[in-house]
Amino acid sequence: MADNDRARRDSPFARHLRRVSAALAGAVLFAAPAFAAETAKAWTEFAEAMDAGREPMLPDYSWAGYDYGESAIPDVEGPIFDIADYGAVADDGESDEQAIVRAVEAADAAGGGVVRFPAGRFLVNTDENSQPVVFRFRNGNVVLRGAGSAEGGTIVEMVRPFDQAEEGKMYSTPFMFEFRPAGSTTDEALGVSVVEDARRETHTVVVDDASAIVPGMRVTLYLESLEAIDDFLSPCETEPTFTRMLADGILVRERHIVESVDGSVVRFREPIHADVRADRGWELRTYPVAENIGIEDICFVGGWKQRFMHHRSALDDGGWSILRFGNLANSWMRRCVLANVNYGLTIRNSSQISVLNVNIEGNQGHHGLHARGGYGVLIGLVDENSGFHHGPSLGYQGVGTVYWRFAMQPDQRIDSHSGQPYATLFDRIDGGILYGSGGPWAGLPHHLKHFTLWNFSTASTLFDEYDFWKTGGKERFVRPLVVGFHGTPVTFVEESLQYLESPGIPVAPESLYEAQLERRLGALPDWVGQARAERAAMNAAKLPTVPLVARPGSQSP
Repeated sequence: MADNDRARRDSPFARHLRRVSAALAGAVLFAAPAFAAETAKAWTEFAEAMDAGREPMLPDYSWAGYDYGESAIPDVEGPIFDIADYGAVADDGESDEQAIVRAVEAADAAGGGVVRFPAGRFLVNTDENSQPVVFRFRNGNVVLRGAGSAEGGTIVEMVRPFDQAEEGKMYSTPFMFEFRPAGSTTDEALGVSVVEDARRETHTVVVDDASAIVPGMRVTLYLESLEAIDDFLSPCETEPTFTRMLADGILVRERHIVESVDGSVVRFREPIHADVRADRGWELRTYPVAENIGIEDICFVGGWKQRFMHHRSALDDGGWSILRFGNLANSWMRRCVLANVNYGLTIRNSSQISVLNVNIEGNQGHHGLHARGGYGVLIGLVDENSGFHHGPSLGYQGVGTVYWRFAMQPDQRIDSHSGQPYATLFDRIDGGILYGSGGPWAGLPHHLKHFTLWNFSTASTLFDEYDFWKTGGKERFVRPLVVGFHGTPVTFVEESLQYLESPGIPVAPESLYEAQLERRLGALPDWVGQARAERAAMNAAKLPTVPLVARPGSQSP
């Protein structure tokens, strides 16, 4: 085991990462923002409201990421399950599926550990005459660790695509690696109702019977209500095209951890991001999770080499789908590359998730990174170089999702994929536009209250005006908050916004997520500077070569 750990620490990419990270860490930690900016009034109002115990305009987005940002992602030591010890041979052109299956099964039987991928190229889904293998992880405490995602590191290559699993459903293609608890992952009713109103950005609810609630329990603050539509849309109104909302009402699935129980008062570790009206039928439910899943230092390569067309086929939408997180908590993906895939990573109904330092390369596909459902998903320090059809993506009851320091392509489109997400932060995003990508018309509006754009920088010239409640328009966001939007000049229809500050000029703090995290913890955690240094190291490294197809306007072969 010691030899395996030493090999990982001494791989070429690991040595390069340590050198560049060490050289950059001080500058990243202590450098002033790239732009001199005045302090935003929205930030001042937030700090003063929190100090005074008032309801702030801005949600507290600092409750995102592994352990809610309070500690660094751990460097898990072992035990080690090296796929080479189970029969995998790098660079031999033969399938390594069964060796990976055996390593995964051994780690599962041992109650967890590190499934180690040495340097080299390992092949999966190679045989057109056999049933495709999906690597399923049903328990927590497992880390997939490679020898680095740059040239000379670890490549896991999916040779053949998946087909749709259900007839007529192009979106039903499996994912190569699936992480979720065994059995049902739906919420289970506890018979516990909320009996008093609770204000957003507070931590407590009063229930009728707390006897089944104990500290440390993970619960869902749950709502299905037609009567609550106005609570979540006002002053906007429904329209006939909002067929799902008109049929099903408001759907809320806020994930929380019970911090304490005092009589009928249940205190959550994290804040509630919605106003709770007791007469709407709010309740507490429970749900299963698997914890401490990690994916590190691997380049995942698919075989997608065609020009992408949205919803043309199951191949376009998901043929090479790589990673799926479902009902996870305190889990992560870091220092990885996704290349020539149709669907990179989907995160579903999960909380306390960090996706950091990911490069998306190769040909344009469907979804690169997508967070739906859950609470407190942090996706940051990402270079999206493929211009995926759906850019940074969220949806389906996601709460407190944060996209942080994410580099988009200039004309790539952000994606709020319907399903009533709320309290989302796009923080210090470079590139991209705000129109043109989303879920179906039936799912309108694509975002409920408190969609926040903070120091979003655009270079696109496709749109010079944004109206988020345009009659007949598909992009419907319930009154976003826009602060420090800059780059190519644009205007906003202010009646469609809750708040607009400093259009065309960036503000301080540069990053709202970092500022709120520093304020809550008293100091910015060391992991923030270290992660930013690792991003610079990844971008300075040479990535594995992947084939490309010509894109519109491109001169490449």
